[in-house]
Amino acid sequence: MTDPIMMIPIRQSLCIDLIRFSEGRFTPESIGEMAEEQILDHLEREFDDFNEAYFGERALEFAEVYFPHIVVEWLKQDADALASYQKATKPLVWKEVTVTDGSGVRMHYGGEYHYAKVKNGHIVDEIGSYSPSEWASKVAGGTSRNAWRDLWFKETLTRTWVPAPLLRDKARSELRALRNDETDV
Repeated sequence: MTDPIMMIPIRQSLCIDLIRFSEGRFTPESIGEMAEEQILDHLEREFDDFNEAYFGERALEFAEVYFPHIVVEWLKQDADALASYQKATKPLVWKEVTVTDGSGVRMHYGGEYHYAKVKNGHIVDEIGSYSPSEWASKVAGGTSRNAWRDLWFKETLTRTWVPAPLLRDKARSELRALRNDETDV
């Protein structure tokens, strides 16, 4: 089935002159095809600038139909941005526990709380970047400490400090449940 054609008004004198001065190389059909190509070329060149203004939330749908290569480029850009974000926001992975980037870390020692943040897979304070064990030892003046016992974490956008052993127990429980689900299949 062919796509129905819609007529777009164009000045008759322009259309006649195109046919006359081109000595028939332009036809009414070729002029219509040229108009369609020009519209699509213009939209493609300017799509990033005005897609939202004209198409709103349906811009992706329009692009999938007429400009699939733009969608491929958007997906690539999104994947690159996500990879860059994930690289910059690498979580702290400590045995089976994963603590998101930006989470707070605290330890009570010597009668006071000491604070740091999880950044790029490490515990970072004003002096440096550490593993959980290294930071616990640093806070305790270089003495050996059990980081599982001493560290507490507060995920970004939460109010509650959670002790490391509770995080470990939760992670182990989730892993057991996952393994049970896999054996049930």
